[in-house]
Amino acid sequence: MRQRILNHVCLLVTLSVVLTFVAVVGVLYYNIDGSRKETVREEAEYIKYALEQVGDSYLTKKVGDVTNSRITLLDEDGTVLFDSVKDAKELENHGNRPEFVKARKEGSCEMTRFSETLSQQTYYYALLLDSGEVLRVSKTEDSIFYTMSTSLTLLGILLGVVLIVAILASQRQVKQIIAPINHLDLEHPLKNVRYEELRPLLVRVDQQNKQIAEQVEELKQKQFEKEKAEMVRKEFSANVSHELKTPLMSISGYAELLKNGMVRSEDVPEFAGRIYKEASRLKTLVEDIIQLSKMDESKNQMPFEQVDLYEMTKEIVSSVQVPAARKNVSLEFTGDAVSMEGVRQVLYEIFYNLVDNAIKYNQEGGKVSIWLKEEKRNISWTICDTGIGVAKEEQDRIFERFYRVDKSHSRSTGGTGLGLSIVKHGAMLHRAKVNIESELGKGTEISIRFPKSRM
Repeated sequence: MRQRILNHVCLLVTLSVVLTFVAVVGVLYYNIDGSRKETVREEAEYIKYALEQVGDSYLTKKVGDVTNSRITLLDEDGTVLFDSVKDAKELENHGNRPEFVKARKEGSCEMTRFSETLSQQTYYYALLLDSGEVLRVSKTEDSIFYTMSTSLTLLGILLGVVLIVAILASQRQVKQIIAPINHLDLEHPLKNVRYEELRPLLVRVDQQNKQIAEQVEELKQKQFEKEKAEMVRKEFSANVSHELKTPLMSISGYAELLKNGMVRSEDVPEFAGRIYKEASRLKTLVEDIIQLSKMDESKNQMPFEQVDLYEMTKEIVSSVQVPAARKNVSLEFTGDAVSMEGVRQVLYEIFYNLVDNAIKYNQEGGKVSIWLKEEKRNISWTICDTGIGVAKEEQDRIFERFYRVDKSHSRSTGGTGLGLSIVKHGAMLHRAKVNIESELGKGTEISIRFPKSRM
């Protein structure tokens, strides 16, 4: 680009200088030629006056020596009587010369033509004398070029210097023009725009920078999510293995004792009860894992239908009356008759797990309250208990798979560590927001806000 600009500038400068030179030469030639013709005419008038006063004796060799003009005197028939350049006797008759013919007819004539005698382009001025003779004065082009050469040499040197200075100046100017372009900050193209003509291009570059940055960020985010998903998968696999192994080991151990007859007959019902309890826990764990897998793999294929949340919540409250009575926990449900479009089984799992947790982790003789309310844009389902509560620093983690605030206590309650994870994934499936407020020893309140519209 730089070389192209420099070439164009040098070409324009050179062309301008050459055209200026040609124009000056043309004007100079025109002025000198006009001056030459005027000189020839004046000289012819002077000689005519002298001839009419003195006669033909005025024309001598000395007259020709004092001027660089050619002086010729012709008689009435065109015979050369005198010539300041050639011997008149050697010259042929000039009766057919156009300037002679015209001067005889009109009294005077001027023209430029090729001279056969001098073999050069020549300007002629002819005058008819009172005696009938014709006086002709002429000058060749050599006189013009000689006059011009004295001034053109200086003019050529001057124009050459101008051309060199112009080229050097153009190189410097091009360097200054290109410098800001070469030092453009393409990372921040709009920070300091030196040329407004480049702004559309720089705006485009800035937009592309932002797009590239966004794409890079997306790639990083996808990579992070991929790595996080892989980490979660590995952690989930490890947790599943651990959680399945614990009840299986218990079942295997109790069964081996029974098989080997190492249990007293009166203790057999107790051991059978333990096996049944561990088997039930194992069954619940497998069902929860299956439920989570379904939600992970079939988000877009689950059947949405109109679900009566009021009737579903009443059904859940009825189904947990027995475990609530064991801990002497009172259940209270109030709300509006509200329906929404959702996946029935997933909604049931969400509400059941929240109610079940509120009972399991409650105080003896505690209370669980549930509210169902229809708002302007959302449907709010809230549950509040008087249980053990969750520390502030652990409230963001309780929705992770297999995470337990108190693992020893959770074991005694039979929890799998997947209940709140099912709640989280079920809420995401329905584009709902889950909010938790809890304080250790004072209880927990969890609310879920479902949007009325799926769009």
